[in-house]
Amino acid sequence: MKVGFVLYNRALITGVSLAAEMLSSAASLRDRKTQRAYPFEIKLVAPSLSPPKLAAGIRLQPDITFEDEDNFDIVVLPPMWGNPFSSISQSPSIIPWLIKQYQHGAQLVATGTGVCWLAETGLLDNQVATTHWYFYEKFSSRYPRVTLNRQASITAANGLFCTGSINSQSEMILYLIAENYGQKIADTIETHYGHEISKTSQQPFYQIGGQMQFDESIALAQDWMKRHLAQPITAQRVAQECKLPLRTFNRKFKDQVGQSPHQYLQKIRMEAAQQLLRDFGMSVQDVAEQVGYKDAYHFSTRFQQQFSITASQYRKMVKAKIYNAE
Repeated sequence: MKVGFVLYNRALITGVSLAAEMLSSAASLRDRKTQRAYPFEIKLVAPSLSPPKLAAGIRLQPDITFEDEDNFDIVVLPPMWGNPFSSISQSPSIIPWLIKQYQHGAQLVATGTGVCWLAETGLLDNQVATTHWYFYEKFSSRYPRVTLNRQASITAANGLFCTGSINSQSEMILYLIAENYGQKIADTIETHYGHEISKTSQQPFYQIGGQMQFDESIALAQDWMKRHLAQPITAQRVAQECKLPLRTFNRKFKDQVGQSPHQYLQKIRMEAAQQLLRDFGMSVQDVAEQVGYKDAYHFSTRFQQQFSITASQYRKMVKAKIYNAE
């Protein structure tokens, strides 16, 4: 298997590193005879051999450029920080290269705002896709021919795979590992990398992407809220952390996120509760405390309102992860 990770300005390293480690580890679990017969290779592809300016400021050295003749079995497009159209306008050579790779049989996997690259090629026209939730409106406006599924975290359409978050990307990589190397190896990879996957499952703020006039203070606010879920949180407190007047903070937050700070806080608390109940088997009382509710009954009421199922029922139901690419 030959896998290409595409690098471009403002790409998120998280969209490269975890997937690359999972795929490399999976390939190494094959018997030596199979490894020799079907070698595994990863290459970083970029417009030039000069490292692009990635979001984290860390340099990744490209192996080849789009002018090289390499063909890949899988091509991965990581998400981008902020406005993706800036990166797209700076690297137009990626688009014909992606079309060529697809025509040669490559499966294309894009995450979050990285899905824009697939949409730019026209390959997603009249196909179903998803992207990061924050970017839904601008994606629909720019790509009206793409059928955006706002409920799915993963979509599959004729070898074009779109994922909404890093965690969804990891689930997609597990699926590809099972398809290529078998379920036993995929189960081993999930066991060893499950902790890392869980860390990124609740829509990290660095995937916010997409807002044309993006305000970094709101991303910092989201990050602070996620890191202090167990504490009492008020809009006033978060505004102070962002060094913004309360009225300005509330207005900017609603403009950027589409929800009030309180609505957003309730959403991420419920998502975090889902993860704790699913992946760690914690009691309902412990989960309530971890996500900022002192009263388990109040927490349970909120959970049922959000998911139409009680926290106790959900805990019993999800004893194992279920992958669904529909």
